[in-house]
This record gives sequence, structure tokens and C-alpha cells, in this order.
Amino acid sequence: MDRTIDRRSFLKRSAAAGTAAVGLSVYGLGDLEALAGNAGCRWGALIQSSDPIADVRKMERRMGRKFATTHHRLPWTNDLDNKFTRWSVQTNHKPIVSWFARTKAGPVSWRAIADGRHDGWITSQARSLRSLGGQGYMCFHKEPEDEGNPNDYKAAYTRVRKIFKNTGVSGYKWVVVLTAATFLKGEAGRWLPNQYEGIGVDGYNRHRCFGVDWRSFKKIFAPSRQFARTRGEKLYVIEAGCVERNPGEKARWLREARSTVKSWPEIKVFSYNHENTDCNYLLTSSRSAFDAFKAMGRDTYFKLR
Repeated sequence: MDRTIDRRSFLKRSAAAGTAAVGLSVYGLGDLEALAGNAGCRWGALIQSSDPIADVRKMERRMGRKFATTHHRLPWTNDLDNKFTRWSVQTNHKPIVSWFARTKAGPVSWRAIADGRHDGWITSQARSLRSLGGQGYMCFHKEPEDEGNPNDYKAAYTRVRKIFKNTGVSGYKWVVVLTAATFLKGEAGRWLPNQYEGIGVDGYNRHRCFGVDWRSFKKIFAPSRQFARTRGEKLYVIEAGCVERNPGEKARWLREARSTVKSWPEIKVFSYNHENTDCNYLLTSSRSAFDAFKAMGRDTYFKLR
């Protein structure tokens, strides 16, 4: 059975009120964000490896603090309640669950999902997430743009979300995650289902790795920020990454990301992609980049739990 799924393989294969204290068990995730207002941003990273629990722990020790979120890329055949997601919930992280309609054999048809041909499996995974508990973000098949048509995607998204809701899954915000390029082209609206709970975005500064211009965090994410802002919605940066160029430039990119997020209260999650897949985004690619990310985590604005 597939246990994890990385970016390279994807690209290749296509009320209760109590005392004065407010407890996490009393409020849902949306309520907590409302209470927090514009007070900060959740901060985390995708660290996926053969032993992600050990590697997340190691990175957190080096950062001198815990991540607020952990990101879990899971293919269609994975159980959503698995060793890594269970550890994340038990250690008070908020899992970002990216569940893809893909297997090792290829894609799972969105139309088949929408038509109910996978209801049994979806229901079993809804029960799995309900058993897992905790609070986090559910991202069904993020970055769908190059894998089918918007109508089939929206229909599949709607059916999966409805089954999860009917099964009693709570505490997970349903986020539609598109690429930064889709927002730049003005096409994001085509992919939004009728019901969702957040707008998410993945964006990268790939530069020489892809033979493209060097782009700042602000330039990459401004269109998605504006899209969310005009709708009065929050924005979730599910994946962000940067390659190296000249010495110190990746660190400057991260420092600029830090200051930009602080000036854009719409962003409530920032998760960095610590991987060497289609490009080298590793935070350890230089000491200066690592230190810049560590400084971001020490900033009180990114202490939202």
C-alpha cells in the first residue's frame, strides 16, 4: 500500500461555555480563527520522508519550537488515520490532509467519484478521519488544474465533502487548493465548488530549476491574496518553496515572505515545502536560508496554534 506521495511522482504521473479559559475542545477550528482575528498565522512545513515523525521532531528541535501544522500528502489508497497523522493529532499539531484521487496505477476518475462509484471507500475514510479526531485542514485533490475539467472536479469535491459531513467528520476546514498560476491567469473561479470553507494556494520560486524568472513571495502570491480578499475569505498557503540563486538570496526571499504574510491578514496558514523533488526547496540548502526560516518561527506573529 502507498504510504506517502511526493511532488516529483505527481508531476511525473501527470456550545458550551465554561470558565474564563477557552478550551480547544469547546471551539471548532473556524471559531478559533475568528477569535484570533488578525492576530497571526499558523506556521509549519511539509517534511515527508521514510520516517517523517522522526524528521519532523528533528526539524522542530533545530527550530526551537513546534510547528503548528504538519502536511500529509496521501494517495487514494491510504488510510487517513495512519501512524503519521495520528502522531500529529496526539502531539497537538493541526494536520493538513492532502488526499489525492491517484494510485500507483494512475488517476481515479473524478466523474466516477461524483457518480457514487467510490462511495464505500470514501465513507470508510470519512470514518477513519472521524476516528482520528483533532482539528486541521482537508484538501481534496489539490492542484487539479492539469488533470481534468473543472466540472468533474467540482462534482467529485462536492460528493466527497458531503459524505465526510454526513459521516460526522468535524474539526477539519475544507480548503480548495489551486496553483498560484491559476490565480494569476484569473481562472480560479472556474474550479471553486458551490460549498467549501477556505481558499488555498501552492506557489514556488523555481528560477533556474525551471528556467523562469526569479520571483518574490509577494509576486507569486499576490493574485491569490487578492482573490480571497475580494471574497472576504481567508487564504491558506499550503505549499511555498524557493530555490537558491546567489548567496543569501533564498534567505532574503524567506525574510520577504515573513514580512509580506504579516502585512496580509488574509493568510492564516503558511506551510513551507521542505523537499528536494522537482527542484531543491530544502531549508537546509544554505545556512542563511535555514536561519531565516527559523527566525520566522520565532516571530510572535507566527505563534498561532
